[in-house]
Amino acid sequence: MNSSIKEKGKIVLEIAKSCGCSASRVTISESKQSSYSVRDSKLDRLHLANSSSLYIQLFNKGRYGVFSTNRTECEELKQFVEHAAQMTKLLAPDNFRSLPESTLYYKGPNVNLGQYDSSYESIDAARKKQITFDSFYDTIDRDKRIVSLNCEFADSMETTYIIDSQGFEGESKSTSYNLSSECSIKGKGDARPEGWWYESSMFFKDLKITDVGAKSLERALSRLNPIKMKSGRYTMVVENVVSSRLIAPIFSALNGSSIQQNNSFLKDKAGQKVFSEKLYITDTPHKFGAAGSRLFDSEGVATKDLKIIERGVVNTYFINTYNSKKLNLPVTIESPSVPTCMAKGKTESLIGLADILKYSNRGILVTGFNGGNSNSSTGDFSFGVQGLYFEDGVIKHPVKEMNITGNIITLWNNLIATGGDPRESGRWLIPTLAFENVNFNGI
Repeated sequence: MNSSIKEKGKIVLEIAKSCGCSASRVTISESKQSSYSVRDSKLDRLHLANSSSLYIQLFNKGRYGVFSTNRTECEELKQFVEHAAQMTKLLAPDNFRSLPESTLYYKGPNVNLGQYDSSYESIDAARKKQITFDSFYDTIDRDKRIVSLNCEFADSMETTYIIDSQGFEGESKSTSYNLSSECSIKGKGDARPEGWWYESSMFFKDLKITDVGAKSLERALSRLNPIKMKSGRYTMVVENVVSSRLIAPIFSALNGSSIQQNNSFLKDKAGQKVFSEKLYITDTPHKFGAAGSRLFDSEGVATKDLKIIERGVVNTYFINTYNSKKLNLPVTIESPSVPTCMAKGKTESLIGLADILKYSNRGILVTGFNGGNSNSSTGDFSFGVQGLYFEDGVIKHPVKEMNITGNIITLWNNLIATGGDPRESGRWLIPTLAFENVNFNGI
């Protein structure tokens, strides 16, 4: 960690204290980003950015203010903090606002969680550009029906430092690399089926750079000549690339803010069996090499392994300090870090998509979501989907313009299988999922 960043944090805390603030927290972030996009055999877009930001939370006699700036030179910080402190005094009191109990802080060493690639600075622009062009040219001549192909390489490095007036001090550093492709092809008439694919890694050496464009083409081709299906109830298999879409409403409903605002279909459900006994979701925040791993959250509260849902029973909410006081519930953690959905019992042996399709026999494989929404109060949802019809575990044809509707609780009680194939490229490790009796509506 750059020593000047730490020094800035300490200076800001001292200025806040001198302005009469009873407590304060400073978060300083610095990042580097680059991206290279190739379209129509040309470098269509090149983006390079270095940024820094300082985020300060001030507590003063029950009043709470949040302020940020990207002007982090020491000579400008004094005026910024003094002005922020003056503005905080104008706010209405909110006595539920405070720093966490210091006993909840992470106090261990700055353990290496395998998230930072020390070779980041040595990877030159020419190499990144070449990877992008290679992905494009490896794909563009594979099929004459290609109308448009875009390939993009992107990377980032981010450093974050948190310090507060109660003595907490923590830092983290991470890198990421991504290669993605979007492809559209000529279909019947004006139809232009599209496909996409991406690979992601925290280490450059681990990034899969072959066949990314080819996979986007393959997915576009799979959507040629879709057939309109009758509305009805089908078994639904959801590909691991998009399955997190169905977990998101659950995590939102478990969030303390949603519960406190009476905007959660899981309010007052802690300790109750709400979902299928097949549903197990755990959080492993110290998983080495995982994108979401962390030793502490943005308040400095120490993370730990959690059994979020076990055999369908809701075991925990995500409660920060503010909502803990509002709800009279203990602080847990502000949000999941590396949530994993796993199989137990009868479907444990179902590893990948092919196993799940065979087990499910007949239904619709969802490969993408097209908009839609979920009501956080009731759990009712309506999502547009892209997908493929299958019989006897074999893909038959793409389906045309369909929605799925229902209720999140009902949906997850209809869970019949969970794969063992989460993609490691995301923060949430959600595998292929299968549900029975899902309502599909043709458009």
